[in-house]
Order: sequence, then C-alpha cells, then structure tokens
Amino acid sequence: MPVYIDPPLWPAHGTHFSHLVSDTSYDELHAFADRLGVSRRAFDRDHYDVPESRYEEAVAAGALPVDGRQLTRVLVRSGLRVPARARPDRIARVLLRRWAARFPAHPALGEELVDRWSEPHRHFHGPAHLLAVLEALDLLRTGTGLDPARTEALVLAAWFHDAVYRGRPGADEQESADLARARLTAAGFPGPLATEVERLVLLTIGHRVAEEDTAGGVLLDADLSVLGADPTGYAAYVAGVRKEYAHVPGPVFAQARLRVLEDLRSRRPLFRTPAAQRRWGAAAERNLEDEIGRLRAPVEATPGGPPADTHVLTITAVCLRDDDGALLTVRKRGTDRFMLVGGKLDPGESAAAAAVRETAEEVGLRLDTAQLRPLGEFVAPAANEAGAWVRCTVFTAPLTGRPVPLAEIEELRWQPVDEDSLAALPADLAPLLREHVIPALRRAPGDPRSRPRRAASGGAGSR
Repeated sequence: MPVYIDPPLWPAHGTHFSHLVSDTSYDELHAFADRLGVSRRAFDRDHYDVPESRYEEAVAAGALPVDGRQLTRVLVRSGLRVPARARPDRIARVLLRRWAARFPAHPALGEELVDRWSEPHRHFHGPAHLLAVLEALDLLRTGTGLDPARTEALVLAAWFHDAVYRGRPGADEQESADLARARLTAAGFPGPLATEVERLVLLTIGHRVAEEDTAGGVLLDADLSVLGADPTGYAAYVAGVRKEYAHVPGPVFAQARLRVLEDLRSRRPLFRTPAAQRRWGAAAERNLEDEIGRLRAPVEATPGGPPADTHVLTITAVCLRDDDGALLTVRKRGTDRFMLVGGKLDPGESAAAAAVRETAEEVGLRLDTAQLRPLGEFVAPAANEAGAWVRCTVFTAPLTGRPVPLAEIEELRWQPVDEDSLAALPADLAPLLREHVIPALRRAPGDPRSRPRRAASGGAGSR
C-alpha cells in the first residue's frame, strides 16, 4: 500500500514541512522513512514531518501526493490517527469548545475549570483525562434513558470530579464536590442540579454505586475507562499516576497501589454498565493483572530505595532472549557496564513507547507495544552515572530479528540467566540487571531454565 504526503505548507524552523502518513501501519511508515533517510526524530505520533527540500524526493520514492484534507481523511480511515486527547497542546482548546457548546452562558467557569485541570503538577489527572472521561460519557449515556437534567448533572460532574487534585485521596474528591456546589450556585444553576453534581462527584471517593443509580454508574465507568486502554495508553496512565505521587517512597506507593488494584480486580464485573464492560472489560482485566504482577516483583526485590536527595532517572528497558534463553545485553561507547536495551523517556513519552523506540535506535529491531509484557519496575544505582539511581520499567518482548549495534552502542553480548547463583554472573553487569532483572526473569512463568547453557558469558542490565 502507498504512503501519502501533502504539500509543504506548514512553516517551521525557517522552511516549510509536509506530512507523511501511512494508511496501513506505522511499520510501513517507518520503513519508508528509513529508505528516504528521514530521521526517526521527525516522527510526530502519527506522521513524519518532511522538510520542503525532501518533498520531490519523497514523491519520487513512491509517496502519493494528496492535499491536506485528503491526507487527514486517509489517516482517520486508517485508524492510525492520534486523537486530540493525546496532544496536550490541543486539548485545552478542545475542552473549551466542548464547554462553550453545552454551557455557553458561563464561559468564565469553563475557563476556570480548564485552568484547574491544567495545573503543572498533574501528570495523569489533567486535561487529557478530563477529555477522555467526557468522550466516554458520550459513548455510555446513549440509550440509558437519562433525562436532560440528569444528563446535564452527569456532564458537570465529569468536569468537577477532579477539579481539585493534590494527591490526597478522599480530601480531593470532597473539595471538588464542595467546589462544584459553590461555583454552580454562584453561577445561577438550579439548586437541585448543584446537589446532584455534588452527589455524583462524591461517588468517586470509593467508586461504589447502587445498582439502580444509572447516572452514578455511567460516571464511574467513564472515570475508570483508562483501565481498558491499549498497552501504550495504560503504561502512560501508570507512569502519570506514579509521577503525581513521586513524593511517596517506592515501597509505600507500591503497597498502596496494590491495595487499590486488587480491590478493583475483585469486582465482578468491574464496570457497572454493560456497554463499558463490553468495550473495556477484557482489556482492563489484562492490564490489572499485568500491573499487579509488576508491582509485586519490585516489592519483593527492592526493599529499599535511593537515599534522600539522590538524583533518580526514569528509564525503560527491554528483555530480548534468544532460542537458548540468553538475554541480549549492550555496552555503550566509553563505558564498561553491560545493560539491557533501553534508555530515558522523551518528554510525554510512555515507558512502552520509549522501549519500542530505543530498541529500534540501539539494535535495529522493530517492535510493537502490543508485543511488550511488563516484567516489573525496579530501582537501583545507575551503572554509568556516579551518585545517581534509576527507576526502570522493564518489559519482555520477542526477538524479531538479528540485532546489530547502532548509535551509541559499541558492543552486544548474550547473557545466560540460568547460572547457578548470582555470584556466578559477570562482574560488569549493571546493578539493576544483576540484583533485580535476572532474578525476576528466573521467577517469571515460562522461564527457560531447562534449556542448554551457552558457553560464553556476558553482561547486561538496565541503567
């Protein structure tokens, strides 16, 4: 199938740019860009930005020229378009348009709420979450029989449900409900409507609702719809929540998070409305199981954490194993420790997306986020940065080809993980690999401990 390119009409950096998209897959798009010699850094979520000077070359290489509207239609039909909720620079404008369409007489209140949701300390409970909840409400309330007044209260409850957010469970929801009553009353909304909005917001404290409470069930299902996200979306959600609780020590956070997740997992069904259960139920169960397993591993393996005031790097890594069960390890140029393929996250990037990007950049293997399986989140001293620690989300993934050292990678080695003891492992492994990742791989179901050992030893690790 062809890739498509629109005219170079978009000004930036002293030139104009075209957009290059695929109607089939990101793999096809990346492969075309690689042949064209366009850097992966030019990829912007669902398209490549191609400078004007490369437009004719792209067309000559097989890109089909279309106008901007045609390109947008191609991208929408393909299912590859990244929606506005994943583009922070556009979300505020989308939210304000939504507010104005439903509550045109109260623009100041809409602006205040968008400002509250846009506070810089929010990493998950921000504008993207609000937009996702509003979109989920649109899906779930269809066919519920809610009257216009109850529907209006439901939408307002979504706008107010995390309007106050400081990472204080219970207190934040109470203050959000209080804010809803105060602001709606001051703006002249009917008293019964303000009371209903307050009631709905308070339901988010325990996320429990009576079976006959249709509006409450729709709101809570919309709020939890992120649990049924695809692997990339769920990983971004988990990373955002952890950032919001960065002040909480890792083991304390893990235990509290486990209690929440295990409570959710115990509910049968998880979602209150049949539409939500059909749409998100199966994926939510998988996501909860994966995260619970990932949290349990570091709780067991990482009893402590970095000393106070230590610089902690947030990174991601991938375990790639050959037919003998040996683990792919890499050594960067100018360093002497071996570690896993992986690295730091780009701004706004999820751990899963970073793992896919780093694997392509470091060893030339193409993965899809759907192929990633969480192994755990681990904390340990950094291998190559004195005095620093790392917090690493580690995934396992299938070996999709022959790895080659690229970019800053100087050497590849295959590390057996079935040595008799940790003491038998090479001394040049990164601490995270030796102390946490290899033990976790040995505990993981399906670990190929019975396979023949390789004669060579090697080193690997996370940073």
